[in-house]
Amino acid sequence: MKKIELLKQDMDKVIKEIFMIAIDILGGPKKLVEYKRLTWLASLMEAIFVIYLHNEENKSADEIAEFLGISSQTAKTILQSKPEYAQMKLENSENSEKTHIAGGIAKIAYKKWKEENEKGSMSV
Repeated sequence: MKKIELLKQDMDKVIKEIFMIAIDILGGPKKLVEYKRLTWLASLMEAIFVIYLHNEENKSADEIAEFLGISSQTAKTILQSKPEYAQMKLENSENSEKTHIAGGIAKIAYKKWKEENEKGSMSV
């Protein structure tokens, strides 16, 4: 795996924060168990890394794929995912197409994290 230069020092901390926002979007830990969505967690974490590296570190899909050890197509699929589509699938309790749904949820969670952090830096 090729090492890429990362701009942010607290990447793991930020990824955890975004992941927790995503868990809340999915209804919290109990809902994940109730709806048998625990298998989504790996896809969700992967998608959050992809979205973070693309938006915060300006990495291409190919660079992200190499860094995470995933295919370029997986990274591209996550980057092309539609948050509205993921939201609709969640509301309909559909479990198919985890990559598309995880990518969409990751984008929603990233956006919420970004908004919260911009508000926090403005109030300082």
